[in-house]
Amino acid sequence: MTELVTDAPLSVVQLPTDNLENTPILENSEWTYPDGGARAWVVVFGCFLYSATYMSWNWTWGIVQDHYHTVMFPDTSLGILSLVGCTSNFLQHATSYATGGLGDRVGYMPVIATSSVLSFVAYLVSAFSTKLWHIVLTQGVFLGLAQGLAMPLFMSLPSQWFLRHRGAATGLSLGGSGIGAGIFSLIMRELFVRIGYKRTMLIYSGIVGGLLLIGYMCIKERRPPGYRTEKKKWLPDRINGAFYSIALSVFFGIFGFLSPYHFMDTYVKQYAPAIDPNSLSIALPLVVMCFCGMYGILMLSGKAADAFGPINAFFLSFFFGGILQTLFWTFARSYSSIMVFCVLNGLTASWFMSLLPVVCAKLFGLKGLSTITGFMILANSPGQLAGAPLGGAIYESTERNWVAVSCYSGGMMLLGSMCALHARFSHDKRILARV
Repeated sequence: MTELVTDAPLSVVQLPTDNLENTPILENSEWTYPDGGARAWVVVFGCFLYSATYMSWNWTWGIVQDHYHTVMFPDTSLGILSLVGCTSNFLQHATSYATGGLGDRVGYMPVIATSSVLSFVAYLVSAFSTKLWHIVLTQGVFLGLAQGLAMPLFMSLPSQWFLRHRGAATGLSLGGSGIGAGIFSLIMRELFVRIGYKRTMLIYSGIVGGLLLIGYMCIKERRPPGYRTEKKKWLPDRINGAFYSIALSVFFGIFGFLSPYHFMDTYVKQYAPAIDPNSLSIALPLVVMCFCGMYGILMLSGKAADAFGPINAFFLSFFFGGILQTLFWTFARSYSSIMVFCVLNGLTASWFMSLLPVVCAKLFGLKGLSTITGFMILANSPGQLAGAPLGGAIYESTERNWVAVSCYSGGMMLLGSMCALHARFSHDKRILARV
């Protein structure tokens, strides 16, 4: 007897079978698979390790940037140093559209393997950097290109293995970004002070290489029948307002997302001058924000997607982040209030990262998902490059006025949330609908 799965996101018909792992179902007029059992969770763990090493670097950059600003390149402005870190983010996101399409065409595994080797080499070579242009090439250009190869692929893999728990699985896999950033922030802060830059980066590259090897052994592709012969497309069959709505949302929202992560160490030093600048207490708010970001992605984003729908939760992520930065960060002047802001911002503002591929799967289906996800990641790239440097430029031009920085970054996240409303209401016009 055919069973109608009524709690699926749209009309889903599950075919009778004794082996659910190998039986396709029809979702949004496309063949896909139900949840893949224990092997699926191994894939999630592999993707978790990739996000812990790839995406966490963006969040950890504040620690590295502060070391450059205070020790290695004290005469270089904060805006320029922030631009160096954002170069890697920009290239990682700007190439994702092309590399997502490459993965759909030649397979995920060889592309991810190439990315893993090149990323390890980039970190290793950067340990021998002594000049700013060395940092730009190794940790900026080369690392960004290397990581851009795999980013849309490991973000899309959980959607191949899950149907009912797609949001939770994607949140778990990308939650590594927060826990990796929190752990690496603690380690690198102490190592920079104790053993210096070169040895710290050698140790870091070794850890990253080991984690990537384990992660690669865990991941595996799982495609619907006929994907090798089907015509590969660069965009969904129908390009509509919802597609542009999500693209514009991430385009604007990301301009404000990274500012707290890039500037929190500098912010704490200014408003908590009694704390020893070399103390771990300076980095603690950033570490807490990273760990809370991990918890928000791991535990809250999936639950929010299940409770409110992935598109609604995607909107709320940018909206909460914008409100917290404009209304809370603006007035956080004590160490305790800064810590509270970091907790709240980490718990909510990072949801959109794990929800992006889930939203794409819901709106456009699984066919060519890594290509479509790659396009949305591409829309992030201008903000990844210019978002934090603009914040640094505003900080310098306003005579170190942090209110201007928080209003700028919070305003951009609020603008991103408003752009997502078109996709939300074009999908379902009911205000309280779960979509």
